[in-house]
This record gives sequence, structure tokens and C-alpha cells, in this order.
Amino acid sequence: MDHIFALLHDYGYYVLFPLAVVEGPILAVIAGFLCASGIMNPFLVYLFIVSGDIVGDSVCYFAGRSGKSGWLNRVARWFGVREDKVERLKSVFQENPVKTVALSKVALGIGVVGIYLAGLTRIPYRKFIFTCLVTSGLQYIVYITIGALFGSAYQQISHYLNVTAAVLIVSALAILAYFLINNLRKKL
Repeated sequence: MDHIFALLHDYGYYVLFPLAVVEGPILAVIAGFLCASGIMNPFLVYLFIVSGDIVGDSVCYFAGRSGKSGWLNRVARWFGVREDKVERLKSVFQENPVKTVALSKVALGIGVVGIYLAGLTRIPYRKFIFTCLVTSGLQYIVYITIGALFGSAYQQISHYLNVTAAVLIVSALAILAYFLINNLRKKL
């Protein structure tokens, strides 16, 4: 995190957009702190971070849209997920695109899977990008504000964001392990 702080402090807006494509929440917190310190303009920070986040989401979406679900089906079968469950998941994304995309945007650590699945299930790009734009817009107002108010504690905030992401990832892995063990048990 100190590297991100140093990059933003030294190079400012030049690195803000590329970093926002890859990493958003902690970047917004650090940039919010720099805004409160008078080093960066909060409106430009907001514009660059939301734009970078949208570009990253679009790349992930189009990777899913151009990807084939064959490998995903093979992985799912390996974990004991039947084809009907995969189709049901696809229908959830198609029936509730706004909710599933917004939830994917907010879920730290595992949200990229939801964005990829949004592309794979061919949610219309207009609906996808509008949902991402609204969600990112609201999300980064909160993160930049947290940075402006509590930014000097960005390392501690980063720790909490990392713990939250780790808990979500471990929970997802535990659920996958459960299905794998359950499937193996049924085969024996």
C-alpha cells in the first residue's frame, strides 16, 4: 500500500487511471486522503477512478462474452455441479441482471467472477455498463469520502478490506470444497 501511496503522491493523475483499472477500493481511499491533503482534486480523482473501474469491468465482461462456457462446465462438473445447476445460475443472471451485476461489483475479492458470468450469460452490454456505472459511482463516493475523513489510516483500512475479501474468498472456497467432497462421497 505504501507503493500505491508513493506512486499517487509522486505521479498523481498519470497513474491513477491505470491503477483504477486493476485495483479500486484501496486506491480510492488513498486518493481520498490525498484529496483531503490538498494534493489531488476530488472531482478528477472520482472521474479517473470510476472510468478506470468501468474499463476493467468491461474487459472482464467481454472476456466472459467471448469465452466459451465449455471449460466452465467442465470445472463445474469436477466440483459436482450438474449442467442443470449451471443453467439455473445463468438464468438467475439473465432474470436479475441489475441485482447480480451490482452484487458482483460490491463483493470484494470474488466480484470478478460475477462480472465474467455477466458476459458469459450475455447480459446486454448497455444494461451491464449502466449498472456498473451507477454502482461504481456510488461505491467510489463512499471510498473517497472514507479516504478523505480517515485516509491517514489507509493501511488499517486496507487491512480491513483485505480481511473482508479473504473471508469472502475462503467462504467461496469452502462452499466449493463442500460440493466437491459431497460429489466424491456420492460416487463412492
